[in-house]
Amino acid sequence: MKTVRHPFVPVILAAALLAASASLRPAAAGAAGKSAPGVRMEVFFESMDGAGWQWFFLSDVVRKRLSGSETRVYPLLQKNDKGEFESKRGPSEIAESGRIAAIGRFYPEKLPLYMHARSMTPWAEGWRDAAVFCGISPEDLEARIGKHGKELLEAAYDRARKAGVTAAGVLIDGVPYEGGARLMPFFAAVNSRLPEGKRAMLPKTAAPPAAAAAPVRPPKFRIVLSTGVEKNDALVNVFSGKFPGIKPEVMDFDSPERAKDFPDLDFLPAYVLELTDDVRGALAEEIKAGIFTERNGSLFYFDKSGKGLFAGAPREPGVLRVFVMSQCPYGVTAENGIIDAIRKKQLPEGVKVEFHYIGDAEKGEDGKYSFKSLHGTPEWEENVRQLVIAKKFPGKLHDYLLERNADVTSTQWDDAARRAGLDPKAVSEGFEDGKALLAADFEKTNALGISTSPTFLWEGRTVVVGMGELARIPGFENVKAQGSTGAGCAAR
Repeated sequence: MKTVRHPFVPVILAAALLAASASLRPAAAGAAGKSAPGVRMEVFFESMDGAGWQWFFLSDVVRKRLSGSETRVYPLLQKNDKGEFESKRGPSEIAESGRIAAIGRFYPEKLPLYMHARSMTPWAEGWRDAAVFCGISPEDLEARIGKHGKELLEAAYDRARKAGVTAAGVLIDGVPYEGGARLMPFFAAVNSRLPEGKRAMLPKTAAPPAAAAAPVRPPKFRIVLSTGVEKNDALVNVFSGKFPGIKPEVMDFDSPERAKDFPDLDFLPAYVLELTDDVRGALAEEIKAGIFTERNGSLFYFDKSGKGLFAGAPREPGVLRVFVMSQCPYGVTAENGIIDAIRKKQLPEGVKVEFHYIGDAEKGEDGKYSFKSLHGTPEWEENVRQLVIAKKFPGKLHDYLLERNADVTSTQWDDAARRAGLDPKAVSEGFEDGKALLAADFEKTNALGISTSPTFLWEGRTVVVGMGELARIPGFENVKAQGSTGAGCAAR
């Protein structure tokens, strides 16, 4: 287990592939104090989209380097057919958009600092720490949102619509920046917009600048989709930034071309790059890290950060597999939400729910297992106990989970077991056998490439990440997370 991925953390290619309106004051996210006339960078992004945050950090660092420039931030929002705001990541993302818009309106000089602080506190209630850090009372901020929130979101929505913005990106003096999220090309684009006397002078280097290098033929780039499975525009932008001039070609899974070119494709969406020498060189580290799958002269990246489809898998009617880390706050609230929906009979009739776990296991020469779990030894030990209960006392599993999840980091798991009507001794007696169960469970999870808690696999084929995405599957609209929402714990 290597890293935790949160929607607020900016993503470069390795991480992405391994993660207000005109009514706002002019200095929406500019430097504190008055900004000199010059280049205006306008960042549009979904407030919990990692790639969008990268655009903010790029723009902000360029603003700090170029005194005659400013950065403004606008939340990017969508509306459904009823005219209601909606988000790919659920209500928590809309709430965060409201905070960004409100800070931009009422505390414009503090917005850049809030953005940086928020990236360091990505959990659901972390906005409070970020606000206090910036000198903003969380209660005052909530009061302003309560009074002006709808107006602010409408203004943000109108600003993006008038600018023609539909995906995360940056406008430079009102013109969309078409390059990728790479520092020096973006810096050069902004720097060139300044009057000649105000441009930053860069040191000469022994190597010729990238712009003077011999042009490289962009590799062929195909994206394989199916009904209900969409491409990730932010991810496409990452590829575009890595390979200037690349043009994605969308291919349907059921098309003859896909069957001919990629007959063994088993997961969607799939991003497929022609494996040229230039591609191999540019992505050497990512290939070495196992981010891509190499097949028959192509590199495949399978995006499992949102909704996907195991296209070649057999259907498992009525089976919902829930993949969690037992001490992940988002996994815990997902479990509670699923159990609550079961008890209220809000799931499709006949649904069978299974809980599975995310981690790694290795069997030594002595036959004993060693485990790795993102939240440490207490987490994999808790995984074992839950598997033992699921096998030996299945009728008590939900009761135990609700009791245990009330304080999952407590060492007093046995108290939770007693409250659930379980004998802690009987659970402990199955612990050694439970290790083999956990090793087998980890193996199945890893074979599916699942590393984010919570992830849901519906009927063996449809996979989604997060409670917001689960609620988009017909029959699961009423499932709600019980507590923290809007993010997840991710390994690798």
